[in-house]
Amino acid sequence: MGWMDESGRHEGRVVAVLADGLEAAPVAALDGSTYWWDSDGTVSERAAAVKAACCCGWRAADTHPVVWGDVEATEGEHTRTGPFADWEYHVTTAEGLLPHDVEEMLTALQDRIGELSHTRPVTALRAVARLQDTLPALAIETVRHARTSLVTWEAIGAALGCTRQSAHERYGRHMKE
Repeated sequence: MGWMDESGRHEGRVVAVLADGLEAAPVAALDGSTYWWDSDGTVSERAAAVKAACCCGWRAADTHPVVWGDVEATEGEHTRTGPFADWEYHVTTAEGLLPHDVEEMLTALQDRIGELSHTRPVTALRAVARLQDTLPALAIETVRHARTSLVTWEAIGAALGCTRQSAHERYGRHMKE
C-alpha cells in the first residue's frame, strides 16, 4: 500500500518508527512485511510513531502518532495530513509544480506554435490570442479550486511566481471566501 505521484517517479509509503527514532526493520515473522501496522508489538517491536518515506530514498524528518486500528487517521491520505502531506510536499519539491505530462504538453504546444509562426504566422497569432483569452479564466478557476482545497495564498503566490500579496490582490476578488 502506498501512493504514486503523477510523474510515476515517486512512490510514497508510511514507515513505522520505533521509540529510539529508528525505522522498524521488516517483520521477519510476517515474511519481511514493511507495513507500519505490522509493527504492533505482537511479533515485532511496537511502533511509537510513523513517518513518510519515498522509493527515491527520501525520508520525512517529522513523525506522526500512530492511531492503532485507524489506518486513515495514521496515514492522513484522505485528510491530506500527516505522512501523506509530508510525502506530497516532498514530491512537489522534488518534481516541481508541473506533472511530467503537463510539461510535455506545454512544450509541444510551444513548439507547434513556433513552427506555425514560420509557415503560417497569422494562424500562429490566432493560437496565441486564443491562449491569451483562455488563460485568465483558467487561472481564476484554478486559484478558486486551490482555495477550496485550503491552499494558502502564500503557496498560490509561490506557484504563480509572485508574492502572497500579489496573488491575493490579483485573484482574491474572484473568490467566495
